[in-house]
Formats: sequence, C-alpha cells, structure tokens
Amino acid sequence: MLKLANIIKNYTMKDQPVVNALKGVSVNFRRNEFVAILGHSGCGKTTLLNAISGLDNINSGKIYVNNERISKRRVSKIDKIRNINIGYIFQDYNLIDNMSVFENVALSLKLIGIKDKKEIQKRVYYVLQKVGMYRYRNRYANMLSGGERQRVAIARAIVKNPNIIIADEPTGNLDSANTIEIMNIISSIAKEKLVILVTHEKELAKFYSTRILEIEDGKIVNDIDNKDVEELDYK
Repeated sequence: MLKLANIIKNYTMKDQPVVNALKGVSVNFRRNEFVAILGHSGCGKTTLLNAISGLDNINSGKIYVNNERISKRRVSKIDKIRNINIGYIFQDYNLIDNMSVFENVALSLKLIGIKDKKEIQKRVYYVLQKVGMYRYRNRYANMLSGGERQRVAIARAIVKNPNIIIADEPTGNLDSANTIEIMNIISSIAKEKLVILVTHEKELAKFYSTRILEIEDGKIVNDIDNKDVEELDYK
C-alpha cells in the first residue's frame, strides 16, 4: 500500500546551517489501519506527511504508493498519483471561502478528471451526508464554523475514494466537542482505508489509533501496535 525506504530530507536556508528534517526514515503501512504520528514541534512530522503525499521533494530514498514510485519523478506524474490515491485533511481546512460547500468538495473530483455533472452531484451529496453537511451544501465556506469547515474538508478528501487519507493536526483549531466528532468521522474512515494522522496529543492517539509512530529529531524511535485502542460506537 505505502512504503518508505531510507527517506532523507534536508532544508537549506541562506546563511543558515542545513536542517536535517528526516534522517533515513523507513516504514511500511498496512492497507487498513489508523496510524498516529506523534512528536514534538519541529521533529519532522509534517515533513514526513508532505514527503508521503509528494508535496515535498526528498533528497534521497524511495516512496511507493500502490507499488508506484513517487520519489524522484516528474511533478506531473507525482501529482497524478497523489490525486488518485491520497486525500489530504489540513489543520486550517484550506477551503475556498467564496465557493459553496458543494463547489469545494466537487473541486476534488474535477482535479482527477471527472466531468459528468450527475456523477459529481451524486458523489458530493453522498459524502456530505456522511459527514453531516448535506443541508449546508449551498452555503459559502466563509459562513461555516471551524467544526463545519473541517467536516467539509474531510468530505473533499474522501469524495474521490482514495486509498490513503492523510490528516495533519485536523483537530488543532477545534474545541473538545468538535474534536471528538471529527475524530469519530476519521476513525470510521480508517475501517476501510489507511489513515495517517499527525498529532501532538498522546491521549487522542492512544484512544483512536491502531498504531502509533513516535518521531524524534527526524527519526522513528517507536513503532507500536496500539492494543489498548477503544472499541467505539460510531453514529
């Protein structure tokens, strides 16, 4: 499904020493699991997510998505593989404020080449119902609360039915009630897909994830199957 082999990522800035963000990271992800990536700020968590999704070029190593290499390839090829296989949920939502909820989600389908209006409507309505946002389908994104915006962002990520969902601190801007609701939605997605979540909240990771990766200073220092994960009743 997803394989990383000896990933190295360095950043160079003018008049600054080289930053070694990832130092030989190797890990295999299973087809259906909920993986939480834990670590302090600046340890390399987001850099790892960006490398996996092809948003950030690596210096060396290999990354395979569904047996297709996305490292060291043309940008257009990486974009194609990513758009088909990976859905990304951002902490700050990344919605287009002057577009409706429907239009924001539909945009994800248009990017992978789906043009049929009936097919787009069918798929968008389906995922909006799944995340409880169907009644707001015609509302502009800038009129939504934080929890509502993140639900739309989740719908946008899953509408193209990708194999992998990447979530970078998706509850970082939410209150506790919305955090639980969003995490329940993401956990239900992990029943059928690979979900990779970055968080700094250990208790959240222990409660929801089936596997925990701990990163320190650009390296994976722990890879644990979470046998204490709670059995939740999703509604």
